[in-house]
Amino acid sequence: MQNTSEGNSRKFKIIGLGAAALVLVAAIVLAVIMLSNPHLAVPGKYRTIQSAIDAAKDGDVIIVQPGVYYEQIDFMGKNIILQSSDPEDAEIVASTVIDGRKRSSVVTFRSGEGSGAVLSGFTITGGVGTREKVSQVIDDEEFVDEGLFGGGIFITGGSSPTIINNVIKGNQVDKDGGGIAIHDNSNPMIRNNIIEANRAFNGGGITILKSSPLIDSNVIRDNMANFNGGAIMVDFEASPSIGANEIHNNSSTNGGAIAVWYADPLIAANKIYRNSAIWFGGGIALFDSFPTIDNNDISRNSAVNNGGGIAVVEKSEAVITNNVISNNYSDENGGGIAVLEKSAATINDNIISDNAVLAGGGGIYVSDSKADLSGNNISKNLVQRDGGGVAAINSSTLTLVNNIIDNNRAGFLGGGLVVAGDTTVTMEDNIVNGNMANAGGAMIVQRSSVTLNRNTITDNIAADGSGGGVLVVAGSTAMVTGNTFISNFALELGGALVAYDGSTVTLRGNDFVGNEAMLGGSFIAIGDAVVDVGDPDDNTYTGNIPDDVEEEEAEEEE
Repeated sequence: MQNTSEGNSRKFKIIGLGAAALVLVAAIVLAVIMLSNPHLAVPGKYRTIQSAIDAAKDGDVIIVQPGVYYEQIDFMGKNIILQSSDPEDAEIVASTVIDGRKRSSVVTFRSGEGSGAVLSGFTITGGVGTREKVSQVIDDEEFVDEGLFGGGIFITGGSSPTIINNVIKGNQVDKDGGGIAIHDNSNPMIRNNIIEANRAFNGGGITILKSSPLIDSNVIRDNMANFNGGAIMVDFEASPSIGANEIHNNSSTNGGAIAVWYADPLIAANKIYRNSAIWFGGGIALFDSFPTIDNNDISRNSAVNNGGGIAVVEKSEAVITNNVISNNYSDENGGGIAVLEKSAATINDNIISDNAVLAGGGGIYVSDSKADLSGNNISKNLVQRDGGGVAAINSSTLTLVNNIIDNNRAGFLGGGLVVAGDTTVTMEDNIVNGNMANAGGAMIVQRSSVTLNRNTITDNIAADGSGGGVLVVAGSTAMVTGNTFISNFALELGGALVAYDGSTVTLRGNDFVGNEAMLGGSFIAIGDAVVDVGDPDDNTYTGNIPDDVEEEEAEEEE
């Protein structure tokens, strides 16, 4: 039933031993029960599955033979095992079908069932959900939503069953949870299922509300939501662990794979690929949420706007660590990650590579928000306009420590980074290497303030303009201390650095080695810009072409 990969081999290190223990306990309990209790057979003494459930008592096992069973079933609070004749055999699972005939949820848990209530080895289809009224209070305002929830399986009322080795497909609801809806402090284990081709307004595959389930080792594919969460919607005060799943080819308006609202999930060790969204987050979209996103492979997802891989939106605070975020695409604002609307993101130790966007940050886009980046490899990202690796704009605050920003491309400005619009950036101990743009090969700073300490800025290219390394314009300020500029190239001015338009750059203790431009091999100030080298000048200059040009000489040449 499960398609695992080496990339998910660390899942229990992240999710914790609890998941492994639950699986082991469930297997032991099932084996003991099967040996010690006679089972109830369907068909046989019981013609329908529900009649067998009605007759069962806690601890009983109901074994269902292959066939299509047109019914809707309710576990009725009983901790019983309901299984096909062989839940490990994909052919048996495919031929043991519970079809809800588009009348309600196919399977319901709503009476406080525990982990001993087991559903295993069925194809669950033809469900259209259970009518419920859901009330949420957000910022002292009550929101009431009424409709059909949980097309395939509806879990509510503090129920925590075990859902394992099923195929849940072809279910549809007008509200949330096309495949499964989990409500009202319910904490089921959803493991080793295939959840596919379900439809909903939110949560095409699964929706989770005010609950903390374990969603582990499932294949969730080809589901669709009209609004949020093509595969999974995590909503209001939910704290699920979503781990080691393969989530692909799902679609929605926001969060092609996963959408999160007012919740704090752990999303770990998943493969999230080929999902699509229109507005936010081709892979994952976060709204007013506090998630941890760790050790996932988030690749080949797309959003028309805002975060091909991940979108962090509306005052969210996200921790994004140890992921591979690659080959994602958006028309605008963050091919890999977008951080927007007064949000905050801690982005550490990720590989962010080969993402693409037409405008606004090939790898990462930060707008009106705060982001702390440490230990990332941000490489080979592409933007048609500005900011091949990173774009930080609109009064953002950005800290970059010990990152590698290399071989990114911008069609216009800022091959490695663009910093603009009253943004404040601190960069320490980074390597910025081999980036290319028309101007500002490594980075461009516009109407903003940057502090550059101990960075290595090498082999960047301004292919059609100025500032092979750093281009500082439009009244910006830059404090540049202890950096090494090596072999940067500008077709026009400032091999390593150029200042324009009333900008002020302070240089202290930097090394300029082998940089090249038409004028100002190391640096140059144009017009009313100022480059302050101190008195005495403690920067060093070796092999720059041409030799350093004084400010007055540059003005005369102009």
